[in-house]
Amino acid sequence: MTDGVLSEIKAMIFRAAGGEKKFRSELPFIFRQAADELIDAPRTRRLTLNELEPNEKAILGIKIEAALREMLDFPRGKLDFQIGGHPVDVKFSMTGQWMIPPEAVGHACILTSADEVSARFSFGLGVASEGNLNKGRNRDGKTSFSAKGKETIRWIAKGEAYPRNIWESVSPEAAQRIFEPAGGTDRIVRLLETMIGQPVHRSTIQAVARQHDYMKRIRRNQGARDYLHPKGIVVLSGSQDGPVLKKLGIPLGRDFIMAYRPRSDAEVAAIMSKARHTDGFVKFGG
Repeated sequence: MTDGVLSEIKAMIFRAAGGEKKFRSELPFIFRQAADELIDAPRTRRLTLNELEPNEKAILGIKIEAALREMLDFPRGKLDFQIGGHPVDVKFSMTGQWMIPPEAVGHACILTSADEVSARFSFGLGVASEGNLNKGRNRDGKTSFSAKGKETIRWIAKGEAYPRNIWESVSPEAAQRIFEPAGGTDRIVRLLETMIGQPVHRSTIQAVARQHDYMKRIRRNQGARDYLHPKGIVVLSGSQDGPVLKKLGIPLGRDFIMAYRPRSDAEVAAIMSKARHTDGFVKFGG
């Protein structure tokens, strides 16, 4: 299998995602979403990956594969994905030691890794050829990429940042303050004021609101916007504010929101171009 095949697979990935730029902008949020879904804070009341059992952490790769499948819509074939005429296996490792099963030997692999503490991820394409793999096998017949084999990986992203789990950066005291109020809206307001300028996944909103219609806690009519707009803070949505986010130069995944405080007249004008951001908003705070 040649570099030409990897180039072909890469081109088909970009095309399936709606273009290289879109794929690269969405990719970091794939990793954040997968980790948040696995932690499942709304149900488990756990907030970080380290709180999970080892066998639970092993499911992170399945979550990332599922998120990529939803994004790219490749069919399942002999391996995880059928990309054009090529069976492609999707592998994940927290350590960069991807375990390759016998059925994937000789085929292309999507190789992914992520570290929740540093909030860095990698996404590359490699060929699981005999020449790229270690000779030893475990009891399941699996092996891994050799040091020489890793040099052949075609990286699309290597050691790049993805949105940090907010609970990794919030002190226990700050977390306690966020969860202190009895009302869901009050908790969401405290969360967003703490995380201004940072992407917040909707699962985090659900975990903090602890209510069935949790997204209602960020809207107008007694939601967070009623309390934040007078302070000069808007709540941006990755799924609803595409043109505004583009004007502000803010990348935001589809399932993420961000509390943002504009600092210039140009930023205020960009935000005010969306009618739902104008109600009660006070320029630079009241």
